[in-house]
This record gives sequence, structure tokens and C-alpha cells, in this order.
Amino acid sequence: MKEVVWCFTYFKEMTLRENYKEIYKLWRERNPVARINLDAKALLNQKNYILNTQRLSAVEIDEIRENIRLERVEATEDYTNKVNGDRTDANCKEYQKSDKENENTDCGKAQINKHPIAEGDQHTVKNKLKEDLQIGWHKVRLLQISEREKLLRLKTKRN
Repeated sequence: MKEVVWCFTYFKEMTLRENYKEIYKLWRERNPVARINLDAKALLNQKNYILNTQRLSAVEIDEIRENIRLERVEATEDYTNKVNGDRTDANCKEYQKSDKENENTDCGKAQINKHPIAEGDQHTVKNKLKEDLQIGWHKVRLLQISEREKLLRLKTKRN
């Protein structure tokens, strides 16, 4: 059930439309031996049945959407890292050249520490912040209203 909903949600997130024949191709790529007699129209009917009868809870569907968004972000980061990889290498070489040039000058020693943070450090900080945000989001999202911390009442001056 989750796989069917995942395929439909993934395709809709990626293309902003629902083409059930294309979704069937995606589903079949991911599940080549599962339910051999299932065709595209039956897969669409299966998705509608799952959603209409609420076979998956709203939390499970939200988790599927969140996983798809995370995959999308990671794929985008991988692509940008590939594209920008050559530029990053060139920038590192430029910094190394300028370091060697600055070593000979008096003010060069003071400028060595002014380079931006190494890309690896930025990446780990970014991942840590992302993890912390996701953990906080899941804690808040899964709490029942009765379990949440109650806020203090505002004191107002009455005439």
C-alpha cells in the first residue's frame, strides 16, 4: 500500500501532475515481480481505494511526503555538487596560490585565517541543523494536543 502511494506522491511532487500510465511505469520499475497481473488502471484504482478508505493514516502519508522531499533535496544537492565541483577545485587552487603569495608579505600572515570555512565543515553543520530541525518537527507533529505544554495566560489591565 505504501509503495503505491509513494509512487503517486513521488510523481506528483516531481512533475506536478498525475499521469497514471507513467506512474505505473515507475511502480513497475520499483516492483518488477510484484502483482504481475496489475495494469495501470488497476494501480490507479488501488491508490483511490487506499486513500478513500483511509488504509494509511495521515501520519503515514505525511511521512511518505517528507521522505520524498528529503530525497529530492539530496538529489538536488548531489547535482549542484557535481556541477559546482570544478568551480570549487578552481577556487581551492586560487586560495593556495594566494596563500603562497601572501606568505612573503608582512600582512599575508594575518590574511591566511580570513578564508571561508572549509566546505566539509559547512556541510556537516548544515546536516546537523537539518537533523535537529527534523527531530524537532517529528516531536511536535506526533504529540497529541493534550500532551503539549500549556501556554501562560496573558495578563491584561482592566479598567
